Amino acid sequence: MEFRQLRYFIAVAEELHFGRAAKRLQISRPPLSQQILALERELGVELLIRGRSIELTEAGRVLLEHGRSASEAVTYAVQAAREAGEGMTRLRVGYPAGAASASVPLAVRIFRERFPSVALDTVVGQAGAHLAALAARQVDVAFVRLAGTNGDNLAFRPLHREPVHVAIPELHPLARLRAVRAGHLANEPIVLFPRALDPPLHDHLVHDILAGCGVAPSVVLEATTLESSLVAVAGGLGIAFAAESAAGQFTVRGVEFRPLVTVAPPLQFGVSWRRDTISRAVRQFLAVVFELAWVTRPATRNDAAMSGSLPRVGVG
Repeated sequence: MEFRQLRYFIAVAEELHFGRAAKRLQISRPPLSQQILALERELGVELLIRGRSIELTEAGRVLLEHGRSASEAVTYAVQAAREAGEGMTRLRVGYPAGAASASVPLAVRIFRERFPSVALDTVVGQAGAHLAALAARQVDVAFVRLAGTNGDNLAFRPLHREPVHVAIPELHPLARLRAVRAGHLANEPIVLFPRALDPPLHDHLVHDILAGCGVAPSVVLEATTLESSLVAVAGGLGIAFAAESAAGQFTVRGVEFRPLVTVAPPLQFGVSWRRDTISRAVRQFLAVVFELAWVTRPATRNDAAMSGSLPRVGVG
């Protein structure tokens, strides 16, 4: 199968119309149809159901799903080769949408100063979007919070622990406590965020912390931003969660933050990258990040033990 045939098939499968696909590809319809037929003969399966309208067969749907990933990988490889040939390199960094370590913007600034020939683009978003973008090779490095590893092909190195706090209405009885235990949240209305926004943090809260203490959360509202969560808490709708770094940067009238005491493993804020496409620019950026991580905070025994089990990333 030629890459051209795959590209032609993707266009037809997405447009579900030979005429529109041909116009999109800037070719005439007959050679497009011939290439699709040749692809079907080579694969030995029917990819399209042709009639008054075009439909995908099951084989066509599978090829479209995997073909898009293959096409994106080839496009990325071609672009990277061209930029390298022109003396240019591009690095795409997934930047946290909310509050995060102060070393993140510092790492971006220092990297740009040290490696001016590398075009660094920042993509702001939540962990869910960054992890999906890493898997699709749409970003090269991303800052995320995780409770553990994030897949066989995605490496993760924690930079610091990220304790969880709860946001409580100021007149709520729990606001009188210096810290809140997960068990205290039984039967409490919860303001949570959709899992798609930040799957690691969502699962850490729901499964590791709450379910670990036998608490089944009663979610009364799903809020897509921390600001909207805190407004709901101030209005007395329920209790919300926030990472410590975010809790320290928000002040909302009527809301009190308290540390959440739990026996679950702590959430970690760190940097993630693909193991199979670690370029020189990625290594250089990671070197800057790791350098700043140790400069901006004192090392501890736990840090030393943790660093010993982490993969070594050279600048080479």
